[in-house]
Amino acid sequence: MKTLGKNKKRTWSSWQIAIQEESYQQISSELHDNACQTILLAIINLQRIEKNNPTVKLNDTIELLEETLREIHHLSRSLNGELILSIGLHAALNKQLNRMSDACGMQTSFIVQGKQQHLSEEMELIIYRIVQEALNNVLKHAKATRVDIEMNFLEQELCIKVIDNGRGFNQRTEKAQSAGLRNMNFRAASLHGKLSIDSMPNQGCCLTLQIPCLKTNL
Repeated sequence: MKTLGKNKKRTWSSWQIAIQEESYQQISSELHDNACQTILLAIINLQRIEKNNPTVKLNDTIELLEETLREIHHLSRSLNGELILSIGLHAALNKQLNRMSDACGMQTSFIVQGKQQHLSEEMELIIYRIVQEALNNVLKHAKATRVDIEMNFLEQELCIKVIDNGRGFNQRTEKAQSAGLRNMNFRAASLHGKLSIDSMPNQGCCLTLQIPCLKTNL
């Protein structure tokens, strides 16, 4: 009986640790994807202030920092992503691209192909986070002048690509698992999806997310 009691206690403790670690992972991902990205855009704005007309960039920066404050305040109350999902996945992605264009002068496009299927709010939020992190990587590392998002609804799969014309990298030698990439893989796995990256030096980068999109999975 004593052995059973110890096993039950150990199982309960392991379950608590697993739940705690999952919560920490979620909090880490939310902070990394939301606050870090808007602060990064604010920094880029400050670096690009034009001497002739600094007011425009300053106002944009103030807006980004105010948005960061709202994001952190929202996170302190809830981690359910309601703030982002209130406008829907397509509008949220377009908004993100517009912010990049305004902040960096980057050319952007968003193309949706195929017969669109209904996506649950949970799927939309996870997809948004993955694409958001990919765009964040473009901002930080790619030195790109253009980024495109392609969303293709196939018969049994949703395929999303984030393509940039930046400096790219050698996939054989640059295999670093950044926090952002770990977060993307973690989220893709939660949708039973597959994440792949195709890049070569000076030839840009293409991140592809493939998600099973059968009705039984929605």
